[in-house]
Amino acid sequence: MVEAQRLLFIRLNQKTIRYDILQGVQEAINRGETNSFAVGKRIVLPATFTRGMRYMFNNFQDALAICKTFGYLDLFITITYNVNWYEMCDFVTSKGLTVADRPKIVCRVFNMKLDQMMIDFKKDDYFDKFNAGNPH
Repeated sequence: MVEAQRLLFIRLNQKTIRYDILQGVQEAINRGETNSFAVGKRIVLPATFTRGMRYMFNNFQDALAICKTFGYLDLFITITYNVNWYEMCDFVTSKGLTVADRPKIVCRVFNMKLDQMMIDFKKDDYFDKFNAGNPH
């Protein structure tokens, strides 16, 4: 629902996103379009819209800048949510709920676990010393 409202706002406010610079007949001709029905109207998503091309491109550029500054990655670590985490199970079962009933609590527990993992990685010596993420 929220995403649909954001998309509607973006569609109705294309002038503020500067769509006229990014679209037009000249652009269609450059692509090789000769059929006028194929040109259509283009909706440009801003870089702030997650999952959009500009958002992904900006994230990619940020990742390349990090690699240029600190060197390429040695590890790629992921963390996923486990529905059997005791913190979550204790909370929902005491209230007669299921994990699916409390998505905000799930997010909070996940973020707490993620924050603790990052603290463990930075403070404890699980790995060698690292540069990225340390204040200068």
